[in-house]
Amino acid sequence: MLSCFTFGIYVLWTAYRKATGLFKLQTKYLLIALAVPIAPALVTNVLLPLTLGISTHGRYGPLFSLLMVALIAHTIIRHRFMDIRVVIKQGAVYLAAFLAAGTILVLLLAGSNLVFPDGHWFTALEILLALGVAVLFHPLKTRIQLTFDRYLYREPYDYQRVIRETSRALSNTIELPAILDCVGGVILDVLRPEWIAIYLLDEYAEQFDRVWKTDEVDQPKLLPLTSPMACRSSSARALVFSDELASIVGAADARTEMSRLNADVVAPLLEEGRLFGLIVAGPKRSGSPYFSDDADLLQTLAHQSAVAIRNAQTHQRVLQVNEELQKTLATIESGVVAVGARGRVNVFNKAAEQLTGRAAETLKGRGIAELPPVLGRLIEDTLADGHGHSQVEIALPDQAGQMVPLMCTISPLRNPQGALTGAVAVFTDLSRIKELERERQRAERLASLEAIASGMVHEIRNPLVAIKTFTQMLPSRFGDLDYLRDYERTVGREINRVEGLLDRLQMLSSPSRQLMEPLDVTVPLDDTLSLIKPKLEARGIILRPLKQGIYRQVLGNASQLEQLFLNLCLNALEAMDSGGQLTVRVADLSQGGGSTLLVEVSDTGCGIPEDMIEQIFNPFVTTKARGTGLGLAISRAIADAHKAVLRVRNHTGRPGCTFTIEFPVPSAKPAEVPA
Repeated sequence: MLSCFTFGIYVLWTAYRKATGLFKLQTKYLLIALAVPIAPALVTNVLLPLTLGISTHGRYGPLFSLLMVALIAHTIIRHRFMDIRVVIKQGAVYLAAFLAAGTILVLLLAGSNLVFPDGHWFTALEILLALGVAVLFHPLKTRIQLTFDRYLYREPYDYQRVIRETSRALSNTIELPAILDCVGGVILDVLRPEWIAIYLLDEYAEQFDRVWKTDEVDQPKLLPLTSPMACRSSSARALVFSDELASIVGAADARTEMSRLNADVVAPLLEEGRLFGLIVAGPKRSGSPYFSDDADLLQTLAHQSAVAIRNAQTHQRVLQVNEELQKTLATIESGVVAVGARGRVNVFNKAAEQLTGRAAETLKGRGIAELPPVLGRLIEDTLADGHGHSQVEIALPDQAGQMVPLMCTISPLRNPQGALTGAVAVFTDLSRIKELERERQRAERLASLEAIASGMVHEIRNPLVAIKTFTQMLPSRFGDLDYLRDYERTVGREINRVEGLLDRLQMLSSPSRQLMEPLDVTVPLDDTLSLIKPKLEARGIILRPLKQGIYRQVLGNASQLEQLFLNLCLNALEAMDSGGQLTVRVADLSQGGGSTLLVEVSDTGCGIPEDMIEQIFNPFVTTKARGTGLGLAISRAIADAHKAVLRVRNHTGRPGCTFTIEFPVPSAKPAEVPA
């Protein structure tokens, strides 16, 4: 007996040291319940008779079993060591029902013998009475069980019915207040705690907000994210009972907080293992503990409510985002049209109504064919190939029939997996921008005319002064042959100078009227380099061409491009001394997904003064002593006629400057043309 007792205590102690949570608490009480009564019983009933030969104390040994029963019963009731309902239902209820039924049967048999004495106990009447008692046994047993339940549990509940009705109620609503009322009301009606509070995580404020409570609750409205109770619930991912925390290492802070709040149990609300809420309940009003059935019910309600609350929060966020989206779409000045993968219009904002002259009510849910044709084609292309269109200029008629210029961008809509789910078109009215652009162009033309007029006055006045002087002296020196020869030479030279100036002015205004056709820019560029090659050799300047050989074609005029390249190259030659280097580079940006073709002309000359670099393309602006200032202006006009962009920049850290021409070309590369 001593060996068995010692070994049993060792096994329980080993299990207690390894256990955690509720199991550790249960093992502790079982160890105490067995060790405390059995140890003195062994002394009185084993050790004293063996050692002293005295057995008079043996009658006290069985009394210690009462202490063992009391300790185990305390563990069963307070710490859910086992389901006490099983004991009551299978033991006390059936015993009470059996005694009640047996008493009734004995009384009936005794009464029947007194009324009908015949000397026999098991007559037909007695058998009928026994059958009647058997029929009444089940309702009698049910009534007795209900009485026991009411005594032990105050008010019994049907676990399955509560779960079923709660699930039905939660599935019938998506509103968060209704869900909180349902969950809180069920827990309050069934378990009867003194108070309940439900906290939900505010992710932006990083704290738990109390969103539901019973009327008499006086608990804090906010719980910090680092609350020990919340941290314990997050790590345990199960119900947290205050009486269990005493045996858990590191849970002292959580137990202290629950004691301060007078909370008996905390049910975590989890989503994919992440804590987003807490159901905190106080002690029962009856003073009884939370039994295993109560824990199962509370855990199940926490799981169900977590799903319902998360769905309600998602629904609220969707409604809020949709409301904000509708407000945004209604207030922005750009038209927005969104279609689904099947080509049905889902979004058509107020600005889109104004810009297209179509009503949203008549278009939502309809096909792309109901949209303006030019807009519908762009959206169809995006739905077909999944590629967007950026900053496409289109024109749509307004309600008065006037064509309104629009800048349209079409973007594909994709789900997280990358599948195409629709397209969205955003278009903006360019009328004001176009008007401002026309105003700017008019202002630039006026400024150019002013500069041209001023330059022409300066350039024409000098020849006219010479012509006027010779003409005024002509009557008095008409017979002077030397004077007449000087007069002929000077007047002819100055008239040719004026004619050259007029020819260059005509060239400045004529590029946009020239015929354009697809061509390879390297052809006029090579012609230009061949033309200036003698000048390069004469001045000792090195030519460094950088070309790949095959480029996309541009839409242009060969003679005008040759004039453009010639102006830039001659300008570079005049800026360099002997030993300089002229670099001509051609680059097609299609390899990087671009839509331009670059031609660069670089020199190693003195560069352009920084204060003149912004005006260098204006007429009659020059850095040369004898320049007219029309070469770069003509180059700019030719570039504008080809929808190209002409820029200039000085080199950093080295002498010279670079002129860059960006030609627009199609995104798709046509048939290759050899250089």
